Amino acid sequence: MIQGMTGLGSADPQQLGPYRLYGVLGHGRMGTVYLGRGAPQRGARKQLVAVRTLRPELIRDRPLRARLRQEMQSAAAGVSSRYVADAAGCELDGAQPWIANSYVPGLSLEVLVARYGPLPESSVRALGGALARSLVALHAARISHRDLGPHNVMIAADAPRAVDYGLALGRMSGPATDEMADDVFDLGAALVFASSAHQPFAGNMLPMAREDPDLTGVPDGLCPALFACLHKTPESRPSPGVLAHALDLADTAAEPAVDWLPEVFAHDIEEAAQAARKLTGRRLFGR
Repeated sequence: MIQGMTGLGSADPQQLGPYRLYGVLGHGRMGTVYLGRGAPQRGARKQLVAVRTLRPELIRDRPLRARLRQEMQSAAAGVSSRYVADAAGCELDGAQPWIANSYVPGLSLEVLVARYGPLPESSVRALGGALARSLVALHAARISHRDLGPHNVMIAADAPRAVDYGLALGRMSGPATDEMADDVFDLGAALVFASSAHQPFAGNMLPMAREDPDLTGVPDGLCPALFACLHKTPESRPSPGVLAHALDLADTAAEPAVDWLPEVFAHDIEEAAQAARKLTGRRLFGR
């Protein structure tokens, strides 16, 4: 989970792979997320990245490492979306495994809603349109996100982006079509959180949850689409393309995020970007 930004501590590495590290973005169950800068390969342009370390015991399984490596390669070659953080390489066989995506200069949906409460319906529609289109791009490359929760939605001044796709190491893998439908379920749950500041299910948020989702506080206009996303039967959930159209018919998501977000959200996003500039001494360019 990306929570904020602090400088490197004495126990933190200074370099991971080709990336020089500048600060700590957050800590999570799988490892620490660092702000880094470098080029994924010789001759490529240097970029700011979020480098997530992975606890070695979580990826001891060789097929799992192969799957992660293949998905990162597929994302780098086949996913080009303003709503998906670019893949920036990985090293999974060394003493300190890591995986990197382009750095998103902003804050997570989880942090913003925790600070200021739910978003208005118009903002949720734009956010939902963006994230549904992120799934369109990932699924076209045969990549399932597997954990599109509020902690993996980073919002920058220009656009929201899905990050850390493919890293739900504890989730059981099933048929690709089921995993993609589960992505829609996760997106629906994230949008319930965005519009109500609570999760749709108590405790267990798995697609096979027996109870109906709690949509208390969700604007009436959003309920039909979000209820459909949370359908217990995977094949009854809408496709990401259909969902993007239903939520964001006017493609408001294509406008800068600061234009459709509440002003206080935009202020904190800019402060996060300034903190990264201060640590790295670099100007942060949007897409």
